[in-house]
Amino acid sequence: MSFKDKQDAFGRLQSIGYYRLSGYWYPFRLPPKKEGDPRSSNFKPGTSFEKVLEIYEFDSYLRMAILSAISIIEVAIRARIGYALGQLGAFSHLDSSKLEPEWFKEECQTTQHLGWQNTCMWEESRHHKWVRKLEKIEEISNEAFIAHFHKKYGKPLPIWVVTEIMTFEQLNLLFSGMRQNERQQIAVEFDLLQHDGSGDAHAFSSWIEHIRQTRNYCAHHARLWNRNHTAPFSVPSNIKELQHLTASTDTGYAKGDLTRPLTRIYGSLSLIIFLLARVHPENTFCDSIVPKIEGFFRKDPDRIYDMGFPEGWENQAIWQPDYQRDADLVEQANLLRGTPLLYAADAGPLLPARPEDKFTGGRSSLNYYRKNGALLSVPGVKAHRYPAFQFNRAAGDLFPAVIEANRILLNGSQGTEEERWSALKWWNTAVENELKGKSPQQALIQGELTPEIVRSILR
Repeated sequence: MSFKDKQDAFGRLQSIGYYRLSGYWYPFRLPPKKEGDPRSSNFKPGTSFEKVLEIYEFDSYLRMAILSAISIIEVAIRARIGYALGQLGAFSHLDSSKLEPEWFKEECQTTQHLGWQNTCMWEESRHHKWVRKLEKIEEISNEAFIAHFHKKYGKPLPIWVVTEIMTFEQLNLLFSGMRQNERQQIAVEFDLLQHDGSGDAHAFSSWIEHIRQTRNYCAHHARLWNRNHTAPFSVPSNIKELQHLTASTDTGYAKGDLTRPLTRIYGSLSLIIFLLARVHPENTFCDSIVPKIEGFFRKDPDRIYDMGFPEGWENQAIWQPDYQRDADLVEQANLLRGTPLLYAADAGPLLPARPEDKFTGGRSSLNYYRKNGALLSVPGVKAHRYPAFQFNRAAGDLFPAVIEANRILLNGSQGTEEERWSALKWWNTAVENELKGKSPQQALIQGELTPEIVRSILR
């Protein structure tokens, strides 16, 4: 290895550390003479300390840029989870009826002490372990808002406070412990859909874990630029912008059923760009890093492969300066965000029983109302989801105003996709004259919407 200025190099080694820099010059060491042997301690011809330092400084820039972007994504995920559980109750994170039952099952806990390995020492649920760790974080927290809350309200902390103090790992565990309905609704907000149109909660959990690990690499100053990621993420088939991550046109990219772009930093960057477009559309992350990446590649084209960038990456839609979330999806997500939803299993019991409901839990009534245009189901999914405001829980039926409005809006049938989105939009749009600036949904909840008012608005 050559040195342009040995004194300067010595100073850099003192400030960065020999061991840390050794990870960056490792690729410059001569390969082993036979497979299985360690790399030689000698360097390839043309290796210079300045070239190693250039990679280190690019990696430092990359870590800071990614960490800043992930902080925006992390806050958004915390907010979505806190809001979804907050709708179920202030302390829903402690309530077994509001979370996945499997999370509360007692499991054998083992120890690694000599002679006791694989022995069941005690039983504890995953939820109880999660709560214990959360209590420790709460106990050692020096956040002023925690002390204020304890003094004014006591314990425990409500979910919207808890999501502010838990670690990213605990946040993912909480997401995994949520009921399927709530997890799917959160996934829908980030445009992760399954083939039937419902939210792909499993894929989103893998996204959270990938973002969490990437964040930890950055926060602990780990080498990032050519790292093999240990938490590859799922790519649902409906996300066109990310499909190229799973396409292996070069056998050199393949690693089992995973591709090189998916397991290297290219995949992480693509995922970050996708998520930022959904939580902070005005971000300049892509615009900022592309010139840096292109300049890095110009100095050594082999770096393209090392970082997992596929051929033609710069032509992919997600890397274009004008890339943004589909406008229709934005509007639909905004409509759904203000509309709590019920799946058939929860909505059926809220309706009057029909003879055939003996074995279907109220679903015959749901189907009857939906097919005759009295009940609106959210469009875009085969697994029907029903806006909760339509159900009069006290009366055990639909509100009369709901039946009247939906039959007009849906033309007496279950409605086309376009008609159903239009109907949902109507329910959430302010009406100036008859409702004094309130939306029909707001007026209904406040007991001010009648069939007569509906007819005067729609006819």
